[in-house]
Amino acid sequence: MPGIGRACLVALLAGLATGVVGAGFRAGLSWLGPRHVAFVEWAHAWPWLGWLAPVLLGALGAGLARLLVRPQPLAAGSGVQHVEAIMRGEAEPASLWVVPIKFVGGLVGIGTGLALGREGPTIQMGATLGAALAARFRCGWEVIRDLQAAMGGAGLAVAFNAPIGGAMFVFEEVAHAFRLRLTLLTLLGSAVAVAVARLLLGDAPDFRVAPLLAGDSGPVLLYLGFGLALGLLGVLYNRLIIGCIDTMERLRRWPAEARAALIGAIVGGVAWYSPHFVGGGDALCQAVLGGGLPISFLLVVLAVRWFVGPLSYAAGTPGGIFSPLLLVGAALGAGFATGVNGLLPEGQAVSTVAFAVVGMSAFFTAVVRAPFTGFILIAEMTATSNLMVPMLIAGFGAMLGASLLKGQPIYDTLRLRLRKTPTP
Repeated sequence: MPGIGRACLVALLAGLATGVVGAGFRAGLSWLGPRHVAFVEWAHAWPWLGWLAPVLLGALGAGLARLLVRPQPLAAGSGVQHVEAIMRGEAEPASLWVVPIKFVGGLVGIGTGLALGREGPTIQMGATLGAALAARFRCGWEVIRDLQAAMGGAGLAVAFNAPIGGAMFVFEEVAHAFRLRLTLLTLLGSAVAVAVARLLLGDAPDFRVAPLLAGDSGPVLLYLGFGLALGLLGVLYNRLIIGCIDTMERLRRWPAEARAALIGAIVGGVAWYSPHFVGGGDALCQAVLGGGLPISFLLVVLAVRWFVGPLSYAAGTPGGIFSPLLLVGAALGAGFATGVNGLLPEGQAVSTVAFAVVGMSAFFTAVVRAPFTGFILIAEMTATSNLMVPMLIAGFGAMLGASLLKGQPIYDTLRLRLRKTPTP
């Protein structure tokens, strides 16, 4: 295969760059998250007027993040749909300016409360770096296309500290294929990027989950029914995302920055009641995976995050949908298991933690329609391997339920919209 040595050299260099940029982005969000919580807690010292502080901060952050996107509209939203469009020959690689805009805009928007994920920006930043380096090394178009896809997977791998999941994302979701060159570039890019990120940030999994016994998983049929229900909910969640985007687009008389500021203000109002309910949601997801939360709290988490994630995405600022939907899936799983346990005889309870983990992968499957990526991502993020059978059963149910309802995968819908307009 001509040029494979040069392509691998580019993958090595792009992996190094993606690891550094992705680690910096994660570190920035990790630093900003606790400070946003502290800011809201400080505002509670003035109970009558303090609510204005998170509302104004949210409006300012979202508006500024959207303003940064104005010169490069492709930097808005997740960016995954653009990576997929390039792979299908429907779009050209983004300008290298997307990388700093995505980086700063993501920090500003998510750091001030928008319920968006870090993975979207890192996927697009990695893909953009891969395409730019490939062009600099005078690679052909097919190599550029494969490198940007491979580095998108490396970006996901860094975002979630999940190298195998990042690679599977390329094959299953972006390319829908295994080809020799694409496989080589993906494996090399993801391995190098994650190695660099772990050198800078450490190698601990994203979430800490108590060891689960094989008997904790619960009846197989229960997971099947749970998966079918999540298939329905995944279709509804996708429609909610698109509905929020459509609603904002109807306000065309308002500048895009004003619309984003309105959403930021609403999210800031939610933060006033609990800052942990906004932002990327990692701390809240960890609490759910810790188990023992009452059903009332899980229902509040579900109700708030079900709406605040799609609403935040409609702001058009840099940010992904993976992390928010994983929290929703975890809450659905824990809530489902808690409800079931209220109906079962004493001594036959199922594990809420097991259902929370399975809920993350099954809801990912229902929304994105990439089941194997979901299984592997969640297994790596939680460092669990004994829930694969429940994940497969629930994933089957989620795929079946969503397909029977003829729901479109979210990135297919967003990619088709991208062909009409450069904004998400």
